[in-house]
Amino acid sequence: MKTLITLLITTFSFFFLTAQNDICQIDLPSTRVAAYANGEQVTFSFEYTIDEPGGVRIFARPFTNGNLTPGYGASGSPIYSGDGTGSAFFTINGGNVVVDEIRFLITTADQTATLREFYIPVTYQFGENGANNFSFTQPQEIGSLLLGEQVNISFDYNVSHPGGARIFVRPFTDGNLTPGYGASGSPIFSGTGSHTANFSINSGNNIHVDALRVTILNESQTQTLNTFFIPVNWYWSTVKISDFHAAGGNYFANGDNVTIEYDYETTEAAGVRIFPRPFTNDGLTPGYAACGSGIYTNSGSSDCNFTINGANRRVDHIRFQATNANQTEVLLEMLQPTDLFFGNVLIENLVTCPPSPARLLHGERVNGYFDYTNSESQSGRFFFRPATNGSLSPGYAAAGSPAYPVGSNAGDSYFTITSGDVIVDQIHFLLANESQSEDWGTYRFNVHYQYGDAMVSANKELAALPEHLQWQIAPNPAQQQTTLYLRSEQSEEVSILIMDAYGKVLQQPSSLQLLAGQEIQHTVDLENLGLPSGLYLVQLRGETFQSTQKLIVQ
Repeated sequence: MKTLITLLITTFSFFFLTAQNDICQIDLPSTRVAAYANGEQVTFSFEYTIDEPGGVRIFARPFTNGNLTPGYGASGSPIYSGDGTGSAFFTINGGNVVVDEIRFLITTADQTATLREFYIPVTYQFGENGANNFSFTQPQEIGSLLLGEQVNISFDYNVSHPGGARIFVRPFTDGNLTPGYGASGSPIFSGTGSHTANFSINSGNNIHVDALRVTILNESQTQTLNTFFIPVNWYWSTVKISDFHAAGGNYFANGDNVTIEYDYETTEAAGVRIFPRPFTNDGLTPGYAACGSGIYTNSGSSDCNFTINGANRRVDHIRFQATNANQTEVLLEMLQPTDLFFGNVLIENLVTCPPSPARLLHGERVNGYFDYTNSESQSGRFFFRPATNGSLSPGYAAAGSPAYPVGSNAGDSYFTITSGDVIVDQIHFLLANESQSEDWGTYRFNVHYQYGDAMVSANKELAALPEHLQWQIAPNPAQQQTTLYLRSEQSEEVSILIMDAYGKVLQQPSSLQLLAGQEIQHTVDLENLGLPSGLYLVQLRGETFQSTQKLIVQ
């Protein structure tokens, strides 16, 4: 699945790229937004790569406002090792709640240490009614349709509301119902089953539907029981473009042409012109040259050539722009995702672990694995860096780059954010020759990683330490290490945070499973943390409580 290179030392920190325990793909239900009836399971699978001796356990848990969701039930974990695929599920057994994240926790096999922790954003509403497992006759990511052409939306339902419920699916544009739409009605749903709804856009040009509003009403439509929005990216117009294909692979020398092949259909009697153009980082790719356009009528297939005349460039989208015959009106403009490279360096098949989007605590790594081809006349360095709003992210630390020789192979790297509330919206590959005296360009890949301190939301009040749990720290004051002694008369999961006197988290939380009637000793390596002399806070957190003790380091 991945090839590890263990040479890398960052020029910005002294981390080494060592063995990793990674989850690199998570196959959630068809959409990250849905409604579930209480007791209905959310089931998903994931791919893992484990290097930990003795294996690991992987726990996926629902979170709401930064805390474990009340009333949840979830699958346990076997011991995972090597490479493979695992599965998990959770449910909410009662109440009306919204699960806004799934926490993935990788622990040692005995659950005494946390190895990885990250959060995947979702919006799963739990209550008395469910509408989920959506599928569409157009790809959710991009679709082009003629005016009057329908999209079918299929889904499963689980309705417990007395008297039944109605479920309506409607197109939305910029926060409002899309003008000119027509849509199917709704029968009365009760119990469980499947259904297919539809809608179309019947007038206008270049109409963009960016979301579907799913509304669950009571039988008489006098009460809204649930509403949520599913993002989509669909266009309606008098011209339709489909079956996009870039012929000849994805790697081209400067000046070589790539051929963009596509099908079209139009209801414009005078015909249309269609211009495919290369886009990079939300703008036309610098240095491009492209074909013109004839006049197209009815339906058929066509193609267009373009090239990039200089520098290493990554084309991340093809912009299709269709105009009327005399080019006075834009009838359709959409961006088709692609991954084309021009120049002498190819970086492809990028896999990031954890997958984007995700929320991470400070110090948690995003690992990157990729294939490369270096066609320059010398070795090069490819630096894997987080970026925010076009510039390198503040507070980052990252691996350096070995010298990648001429030819093709696999590489890997990582970055993290060590402080501050930071959103990483791109990964930049900074390309240079081995001595870094020549700038070979930058490749940008869109991602979404949110970094910040571990915190418990103020939306949920946490109680003091319960009577059934006792804990103490000794020695205190401490020098090189100290030990936490914990005993609980009930089985429960707790986490331990080390913070400075201002509440900043200094170490990723450690998760411990306390068994009823047993004492656990948890050692904290103060020397490894590099803590100067001073006052620190050690916090013990459970699902409904937190307790803080002072620790003096000498």
